Amino acid sequence: MCKEQDQSDFVLVGRVISINFPSRRLRVFPETDHPERFLGMRRFELRTTSGEMKELHVERVELLANAVVATLSDRHDTDEIAAAKNARVVVHEDDRYPLDEHEHYLDDLIGMQVVDVSGSALGRLQAVYRTAAHDVYEVVGQDDRELLVPAVKERILDVDVTNNVVTVDPEGLLED
Repeated sequence: MCKEQDQSDFVLVGRVISINFPSRRLRVFPETDHPERFLGMRRFELRTTSGEMKELHVERVELLANAVVATLSDRHDTDEIAAAKNARVVVHEDDRYPLDEHEHYLDDLIGMQVVDVSGSALGRLQAVYRTAAHDVYEVVGQDDRELLVPAVKERILDVDVTNNVVTVDPEGLLED
């Protein structure tokens, strides 16, 4: 089923990394800190590599160490399942996983002003890179200088979503 909707209303929660046609299974790499969110999903909204939105019905979901395996309903034919190859699993922004206090959605952080402890502007948060140890924030200044800030409590001092400002301690990270 193809859907015509504004794609900006959706947020990424996973990527289809492999398909097993005989068993109708999709292996999904979760792009979320809460992969358990997939357990309650009975349908996957997919943004295909061509940009189309497709909906696939799910019979069962299993969580593995580093992946989610979804068994699709037998109502889908091989062509529908094939369209899921390398697709993005998305959810409507209203269906985001509820966060605890002091947690933030990464896409809400992108574009925020980044300042140091004295309030001096360092730039804008351009990207967030996920690593095994912790996330890393890429900050780009007006002079196009890049600053990589580890997303650890010693470096990220405050995230003020209301005022769109992230306060960081850049000591030792800036070149003179």
